[in-house]
Amino acid sequence: MEFLTIVGYEAGDNGPTGNGFETFEAQVNPASISVNYGVGYGNSDDASDGRIIPQRKFSGVKTQTVSFELILDDTGVIPQKKGLKGSIKDQIELFKKTCYYFIGSKHETPYVKIHWNQESLFKYNKQAFYARVDNFDIIYNLFSSDGEPISATINATFGGTMDPKTESSLKDKQSPDLTHVVTVRAGDTLPTLCKKIYGDRQMHHEIARVNNLISFRYIKPGTELIFPPIK
Repeated sequence: MEFLTIVGYEAGDNGPTGNGFETFEAQVNPASISVNYGVGYGNSDDASDGRIIPQRKFSGVKTQTVSFELILDDTGVIPQKKGLKGSIKDQIELFKKTCYYFIGSKHETPYVKIHWNQESLFKYNKQAFYARVDNFDIIYNLFSSDGEPISATINATFGGTMDPKTESSLKDKQSPDLTHVVTVRAGDTLPTLCKKIYGDRQMHHEIARVNNLISFRYIKPGTELIFPPIK
């Protein structure tokens, strides 16, 4: 089973570097995940121009947020996951180091990417969900006889964002200036693939020639096509 994992990373690195960046893996996967999308509108309350109702003018897409609950248990009710070390306090501290504590060398809190095997839920462009923590609550549910927490939950909300280096890297991987190898899926057509990669459906004649296709009207699913850089 793949567990939800939060990875702190250095800008442009996409992974832990050992320079103050940590990784937190859930003991139990969240029972539910809330994904919030929003759209911003300017002048939404302005009806001074005589309109019957205010006109909502589009101003931009708001930050996508993802919220979930993480369960931490040291009572024995939940079997300990292999490799999980430390007390409840240690796990909470690891969570804070991963996404919350100020990184002195970077003068900011960490960027993170959140992995889970349910890729359709919140991943960006089939990548991990890139984000920074917005807020989180820690609820201590149970204590031992000596006052140590043995059960807790973390309710966390992460706002989607991406450091400029990583964003540039992902854009470069999609660039029409790079060679792409695409496996055709059912429903794909050469014009639509050209539109997606080059932004121009009319490139299909050239791509058919490059791939020695007799006809571009039907391509068998599973066929690999080469889309070279445009000039």
